[in-house]
Amino acid sequence: MTRLLLISLALTGCAARNYTYYLVEPAPTKHPALKEEGTLTRPFGFGSTTAMKVRWNDGNLITEVDIPMLATGQRIVVEHAAGSRDVKTIPTTRVVPPPVTAADTSLIEAYRQRGLRIDDTAPEVSITRARTLMQDAIKGGNYSLALEWCETVLQRYKSHPEFLRAKASLLLMMGERDKAIEVYEQVETIESDPAVRKKLEELQKQQK
Repeated sequence: MTRLLLISLALTGCAARNYTYYLVEPAPTKHPALKEEGTLTRPFGFGSTTAMKVRWNDGNLITEVDIPMLATGQRIVVEHAAGSRDVKTIPTTRVVPPPVTAADTSLIEAYRQRGLRIDDTAPEVSITRARTLMQDAIKGGNYSLALEWCETVLQRYKSHPEFLRAKASLLLMMGERDKAIEVYEQVETIESDPAVRKKLEELQKQQK
């Protein structure tokens, strides 16, 4: 009876102490710098141009890739071999199409109702966000970057009059007059604008 009582007391004592008590005694103190309090600070700032550099070596080839850090959590697939038809790819660019927001719903619906071309195989993109980023790049004098933001919309919405006009104007500012004329002519067949038509006529006269 006494032996059973001692075993019972021993088991009760074990239950009162956690497992780590028997591994390290006395318990180690945690440095204040390692304590997690409040919201943790993210190591990367999420944004359309934020990227994480990844490198690997397969024994024959050393590869380096900049993978965009997307706040929306899309999955990034990096293929080591030839491209697959099952995986949607984004053309080589410095920018990532911003994700669609609620503000884009009415714009996309209006575009569809006009019967304009949509490439459903191209990545979805926020028209409003891309417009803002394009305008910011123009204000900063970075016409090349502005053109890339413009192209992110035109990849999917190929007949979007606003972005086609913006593309033509950017090409003109970059010295690509002939290409600008082609795009101006294209957008005039979709939706005519008096100011664009006047500019197009001026450029066509200079071309002769």
